[in-house]
Parts: sequence; structure tokens; C-alpha cells
Amino acid sequence: MSRLVELPLGEYDRDAFAKFKDDSTDFNLDTARAMMWMSQLAYETHVAGKIDDVAAFWNLSGAKPLIQPVNSTPELTDTRGVIARRGRATIIAFAGTDPLHLLNWLNNFTLGKPASPVHEGFRQAAAAVWKDVKAAIATALKDNSPIFLTGHSLGAAIAVNIADFARDELKLKNAQIYLYGCPRTGRADFVTPWNDTFGPTTYRLVNGTDVVPTVPPPQLNFLHVGRYLECGRAAKFEADRLTAGFDSNDPRADAGLLDQIVSLFRGRSLNTRADLIGFLSSILVPPGIGDHLPDRYCAALTPP
Repeated sequence: MSRLVELPLGEYDRDAFAKFKDDSTDFNLDTARAMMWMSQLAYETHVAGKIDDVAAFWNLSGAKPLIQPVNSTPELTDTRGVIARRGRATIIAFAGTDPLHLLNWLNNFTLGKPASPVHEGFRQAAAAVWKDVKAAIATALKDNSPIFLTGHSLGAAIAVNIADFARDELKLKNAQIYLYGCPRTGRADFVTPWNDTFGPTTYRLVNGTDVVPTVPPPQLNFLHVGRYLECGRAAKFEADRLTAGFDSNDPRADAGLLDQIVSLFRGRSLNTRADLIGFLSSILVPPGIGDHLPDRYCAALTPP
């Protein structure tokens, strides 16, 4: 991973879990904030000791990094994530792709309609860690532990597929699923039955002009999952804007270019980073990529 998605230890919000409730059964911004920070932590699995350090001040127990190679997806060398407990809750978070490779990754979605109900690259990335994740979910079900699945970017798509594996193999029916900058994941024959089980408790957050949720394009029959919550550029997420249903396929791919141009005049997106990388990324990275960075989602979920 690059430094665009890694954060210095001192930049981690020590209050990220201050209002997290392990028995939460509906959307709230406090849980959304905690899950986004868990998704950020998933990018640090190769940094020795950082997960343990962060877990200590978030009061996480049993924090375990996930790192497994993915042989069939050229833009993704491995799948990364974190499994941990917070109180009674089991939390499983997944990292996305490196932003430095993001444009190549997005180009994969421009050719042809999917041959299967779900994007195969997402499926392969989830399958790489399914053995370890399956064991954690099975234990959670046995313990009657509330289950939270989350991820950013490609990690959000991995979380969607992990939930599908668990529904099929473990009969999982209840989970709180928080997705950040999630791409469209599959066709109607995948998304409809998925939403029938998880749609009401899946929360899909999109920050500003983030380009990743616009792909794969709907013209290729791809659809989004879950309930939709958008946030304007340089603004904060507001809970009352969450859609009641889960039939939104926004943001639209054909609006992306116009939004990118207009966004140049809306100021910089919010940023949690105080270091040089945070400053440079806010002025040099194109809006659609800048708004996608995990620290921008963390900033948009930080209380005023």
C-alpha cells in the first residue's frame, strides 16, 4: 500500500469508538464513524505493530490481520483486512486497492457485460480470505455475537461478497454492513436476493464526487446494494439523508465528468490528515480520486 492510504499512528482518532454500541441494530453516524476507521485500519496490515497499537486505544480484543494473495486479479496482489471484537460485537473490515493503481483498476470495468451475476474480481478477492473469515463468523454465530462487516473501495465489494458466502454456507441472516466508496457489485440476479436478506441493514456511503461508486457502469447491468447515503463535497454525512429503500443505483456514471468539473470550484474535500501528504493530496489529486481516499471519509464522519 502507498502512503496515500496509510496514516501515521498519531493521526488515528482515539475517540473513533467512543459512542460505538456493540448491540446496534440500525444505522447511526457513531457506528458509521467507527466502521470507517476500522476500514482505514485494514490498510495497515503490513505495518508491524500498528494494528496492535490502534486496537489498544480502541479497546479491541483479538485483533487479527488478514493477508492472502489473490492470483487471478492483476490489479490486486492480495486481500487485506482485520478481524476484531469490541465488547460482544465481531467486526470484520477490508481494505481497498492502492489509489496509485486505482485508474488501471477502474479501466477494468469499461469492456463488456458481466458473464456471471457478480463481478468475478470481487468474488476472487473475497474467496482469498474466506477460510479465515468463515471461522470468525461461525464463532460469532455460535456466541450470538452481533456481526459488523465493513470495507472501503474494493474492500466494500469484498464485504458484500463475504456476506453472500456467509448467507450461503453459514445461513447468516443478520449483519450490520457499512460500505464506503463501494463500486457496483453485480447484476440483478445477484443483487436482488442479496438485498432481500441484507438490504435493510446495509449502508452505502458516498463522499463528494468519489468516482469509484460510479463503476462498473449501469449500462453493463451492474447494480448497487443496500441503502444509500450521499455527502456533498467538503460537507459532513447526515443520517436523515439515508434512503429508506435499497433501490438506488446512484451515483450515475454519466454525471461523473460534470461533477468533477463543478467540484473544482467547491473547495477542497475535508481531510483528517495534518501531514504533508494530506496537504499535497488535497491540492494535487483529482477530485474524484481525492474524495475517494479513506481519510476523506473519516473526516466527513467526524463530528463538527
